[in-house]
Amino acid sequence: MTKDHKYWIRYKNKKYVVQKIIDGKQKQIADFPTRALADKYVEKHRIAAHLEKVVDKEYSFHELFLKFATQKQQGGRNIKTCITKSAGDRYMSHFNNYIKPNFYDCPVHTIGGKKLQEFIDKLLAEGTKPELYKTANLVLANLRRFFKWCSSNEYHKNFQSAMDYRIPEQYEPMDSNLRDPVKATVINPKDAARLISFVWEHREDDYKFSYACMIFHILFYFGFRRSEILGLKKSQINVVQGYVDIQGAWDAENWTYRSETKNKGSKRFVYFDPNGKAAKVLKWMLDYSNKNFPASDYLIAATRGKNPLSPYMFRKVVYATYEQLGLAKLEWHRSNSSHKFRIIWSPFKDCASKTWRHLKAAQLIQERQRLELSDNYIKKIMGHDLYSTTRDIYGDHDLLDTKEHHKIAAKIEAARNKEVKLIN
Repeated sequence: MTKDHKYWIRYKNKKYVVQKIIDGKQKQIADFPTRALADKYVEKHRIAAHLEKVVDKEYSFHELFLKFATQKQQGGRNIKTCITKSAGDRYMSHFNNYIKPNFYDCPVHTIGGKKLQEFIDKLLAEGTKPELYKTANLVLANLRRFFKWCSSNEYHKNFQSAMDYRIPEQYEPMDSNLRDPVKATVINPKDAARLISFVWEHREDDYKFSYACMIFHILFYFGFRRSEILGLKKSQINVVQGYVDIQGAWDAENWTYRSETKNKGSKRFVYFDPNGKAAKVLKWMLDYSNKNFPASDYLIAATRGKNPLSPYMFRKVVYATYEQLGLAKLEWHRSNSSHKFRIIWSPFKDCASKTWRHLKAAQLIQERQRLELSDNYIKKIMGHDLYSTTRDIYGDHDLLDTKEHHKIAAKIEAARNKEVKLIN
């Protein structure tokens, strides 16, 4: 797109030809049978050019989005927005399943709020498909990332009305389950204490209990992400000085350790009391891992080879432990040489390890005044760039049981039942 908005009208071959400087050369951009039509065209384009709605070259929306999605899938993906291949695959899935069938191809510079509304009207069938509401919001979020990509690559600059567009309120489902994001179920502190005590007591029974002891204690004390736990190296734990140094994560899709993390805040030092219970447990972990997996750099190593425990085995150990404590019901079956399982019921289905991360963050937030914790300290422990991220995701969990709620209610009632002096 050029910033030179000077036009010429010439009479050529019995037509009024409109010309403009493009890439340093004078080029024909339109022709008309009458001078009046040519003048009208030029005037319209002079106004539109200042609003950045005229381009020297038109780009197909579908072709550009496919190029964008392919880059996300492959080596050109942005590690801040799609650090794994599955995250990159999501863009292609959105295009094939939702955009292509419902958003007709058009020049990318013509996309604004109006065209997005037409897309949403068709995708949600004008509000009669509330089950797609959450999906529609996810697709729109990826479209906004696409518009930013177009702008940075200079395909088109002005997507303001498209960036500002949001789904109208009348399309929001009445059912909150269809409208609101799914929230992880946070484990009850009493169940957490019972489980931690159980795995510690049985840590030496066999290697699966040892794995469970390591996994759940790291989840309880630090609230690390699964990829951070699997990528945790023995050298990153300093029991004497009391810290764990998170400098990367295990990329299970590409089966490699990567130093790129979910965000800048994910690389962090997390401290613990060198004379406390966490230090004692970590020392046992290091001793166990060095004795049983001396060739591996990873704390929670696989039984064979030098890599960490597989994500499947991680998940299997977690759910098997839940089952033993009545926190899950599983169906087991033998397949080839291994035992596989299906989850019939668990309050932590789809958030098996994340529930502990929620517990850690929720406790930090709720106890921040008593423990004198700053916002910056809490978000650093959780590996976030912003405290608002920590607060918005983890800050509204109810960690109190019924008895604790009754105690608080009794205090409130007692305070309100006191005689109040009235001023006459």
